[in-house]
Amino acid sequence: AVVSTQSTGERALYYWNNEYIMSLIEEHHRIIMPVMFPALYIISKDHWNQTIVALVYNVLKTFMEMNNLLFDELTLSYKAERQRERRRDTQREEAWKRIQKLAIKASNFSGTASGVSGSDTG
Repeated sequence: AVVSTQSTGERALYYWNNEYIMSLIEEHHRIIMPVMFPALYIISKDHWNQTIVALVYNVLKTFMEMNNLLFDELTLSYKAERQRERRRDTQREEAWKRIQKLAIKASNFSGTASGVSGSDTG
């Protein structure tokens, strides 16, 4: 619900003000926090709507207060995963560049080779 449309996401974030919902979240925070954290972190950094960002900051603050150690672990894990993704993306781009260079060399070679064979038959 957090990463869906703006109005739905905003409404879902208001559930964090409900005492009963909060008691369930607190009771099961070890399951809920790892599921919710990545989406909340992304929204806190990239969302254009300041109301939603403020609501997300409140949720993240609540998570931090519930279990500071787990929150820190999730933060470090999230940042490490993003770093691994960036490294993989860079490696993938470099591999494609190498493939493109090889393809250009191969097409130049085959063009030269066909030119040579054409002169032999003429």
